[in-house]
Parts: sequence; C-alpha cells; structure tokens
Amino acid sequence: MIPSAAVTHYKQMQRLQSVAVLAARRAWSGVDLGNLSGWEASLPEVTAALSVVQVEAASAGASYSALTLAQQGLYVAPEAFVDPSGFGGYASDGRPLDSLLHAPVPHTKALIGGGMAADVAKDQGRKFLDMIVKTQVADAGRAAAGVDIAARPGTGYVRMLNPPSCSRCSILAGRFYRWNAGFSRHPSCDCVHVTSTQSAVDGAGSEGLIHDPYEYFQSLSEADQNRIYTKAGAAAIRDGSDIFQVVNSRRGMKPGGLLTTEGTSRRGNFGRGRRLTPEGIYAQGKSRQETLALLERNGYILPGGQDPMGVIRGGREGFGQLGGGGARVGAREAILEARRTGVRNPSIRATMTAAERRSFDARANWDAVRAGRNPFTNSSGAKVTPDVAARVERDFRKYILGY
Repeated sequence: MIPSAAVTHYKQMQRLQSVAVLAARRAWSGVDLGNLSGWEASLPEVTAALSVVQVEAASAGASYSALTLAQQGLYVAPEAFVDPSGFGGYASDGRPLDSLLHAPVPHTKALIGGGMAADVAKDQGRKFLDMIVKTQVADAGRAAAGVDIAARPGTGYVRMLNPPSCSRCSILAGRFYRWNAGFSRHPSCDCVHVTSTQSAVDGAGSEGLIHDPYEYFQSLSEADQNRIYTKAGAAAIRDGSDIFQVVNSRRGMKPGGLLTTEGTSRRGNFGRGRRLTPEGIYAQGKSRQETLALLERNGYILPGGQDPMGVIRGGREGFGQLGGGGARVGAREAILEARRTGVRNPSIRATMTAAERRSFDARANWDAVRAGRNPFTNSSGAKVTPDVAARVERDFRKYILGY
C-alpha cells in the first residue's frame, strides 16, 4: 500500500482546496452579471484568503517528505528548511496571484460573446475559478515539497502506478524525478509521486505499487494489453519492442495511423524521413521475421533491449532543465544555491518548475512574435510565419490567459 504519510498529505491538500474554493465561490456569487468587471473589487479579499491557504499547503508540503521517507525506513536530513510564507500570494507560474484570479472574467465574457446564456456562462466561470484555486493550493504544496526535497541530498520523487493505469502513465512508472521536474497529470490520473531515494525504488513492490512499465504490461491480460496500448502496439511490445518508443509514436501519428513524425526531426533519434507506426508495420501482413526487421528498422526494437528505465532516455539525475543533464555553470550554481538555502529563484530557468517554464516560454515567445522575431530560431533574419504566430498565440492563451 501507499505510505500512510502520502495518503494523509493528499487528504490534507483536498481539505485545504475545499476551504479555498468555498471562499472564492462566495465572492464570485456576489458578482453582478451586468457588471462582471466588478469582480475586481473582490480580488483583494479572495487573494488574501487564498494566500493564507497556500501558506498552509506549503507548510504541509514542507514536512511531507520527512514522514514519507521515515515510513520507508529512510531518512535524509535537510541542509536547509523551507520557509512556507514564500509560497503565498504567487501563482504557479510566478506572477502575482491576483493577476491569475482575474482570469474568470475574460473567460466568462468570451463564453457570453460566443452565444452562451449569461447565467450559464457565469456558472462556467465559477467552475473555471474552482479549477484555478484548487491548482494554486496543490501547486503551493507541491512546490514546497520540491524545495524540501532539493535540500535533502540524494532524494527525489518516484512515480508509482496505482493500477489500472493508461499507457502514457505506464511508461513513466519508476522514474526518479529531481525536485523541480514534476510531471503532468491527465484528468482522473491517480498515479502517486512518493518521496524516496533512487536506491529505494526496487522496494516499491512491497508498498503495493508498480514501478516497472514492463511488469505492469505483463500483469495485464492480452485483451487489456490491446485495449490500453492498441492491438498493434501491444503486439509490438510482446515481440520485443521498446515500450517507450511504441507509446510515444502515437504523439506524432498522422491521419490513418500508419505513419508517425515522432523521432524524425533533425534532432530526433531516427533522423528525417518516413517512420512507420506499429500499426503501419503489422498492417503489411509480412512474415514474423520481416515484421521484426521492420520494427527494428523503424526504431521500436533497440539494441539495449527492453529496459524499464528506457534505452534512449536514462534515469540519471543531473543539472539543467528538468534534471536532464547539462553542465552550464549558471544552472549548476542556481540549483546548488537552492539546495543550500531551501529557497529557489522562480525567475531562473534552471530552478523553475515545469509550470513556470511553460508560462515563461509562452510569455517570452509571444513578446518575440509581437516584436517580429521568430522565437524558434537563432537566425536574426528569420520571419514569423502565420503558423508560428498562431502556435505562439495558442500557447499564450493557454498558459498565460488560462483559456
């Protein structure tokens, strides 16, 4: 079973989220449909209430790791202690909290402008506000826990599956994450990040959790393998393909499902060119030997075999963005300083959380496009194409405006 400290922590986060949501809902209910901009008058009160809850969540997050480690028979003393007060009053992306709490107003106005009844749109705005508030409480707890982990040498998060799990989650099982890496959740995802050490990952099975994607795959019936990984994808894995390559190939799948662009960029693992999906390979109806050769030629069967930590992308902890390695002096010094003091600098890219990095990039790219620069190239003369501008605007709306 999951360590009880982790269960207690998540229940505490849910309670704090409920407290903050109720306060925000009371304020939103008083907004006049004829004057949605009147929400501005409520922002100071809502911001103050949410800030208090954020500090409580951060306090809980800062003490979560010690208890979780202890219940695994582990303990690593922190080199510094987290200051929970530093997590109140700011959004996940580092901007002032009141700026984010303003977002339900343009969201609601956009729905009304699109033809939705005003009262229905206001209710949708309330749901949008609920999501914002819940996320900011949870992120304060997660960020504080992350800084606490940063101050405990050799510790991090291990992602564990709580079956049944989807294919995307399954390939992340057992990964050791650095304190600022985090991970994206999909709706209803119940995977757990358990504070631990790399050396303790092998003991996850005793906790009732699964940390090996191949172990999870083998635990499923053939019918469930086909349902979760697709019939061709599951067949490819059973034939010895790398589970990571099989699942990731779906990200770049073209209409029809026979080709994928995943891994075929200039910097991709397989170079430019035409890459078949497992569906495209099995659809040819070739002999087993020819099929295995195609799986190998298209980068699904790899020389490293079926490694639960991934053949191409290892699980090494390093410096640089998302702990993916790198030796830049600035990144290394920033991370070491965060570990030493227990306080990270959200304005330095190397110490940003995943959410902060997405927002930072969205804002910087939008500024570049408005200035007539293409943010995706170092060439000073590169033009901003309509496709680039539209892509950047989409990300700005999503990560900055929140819709």
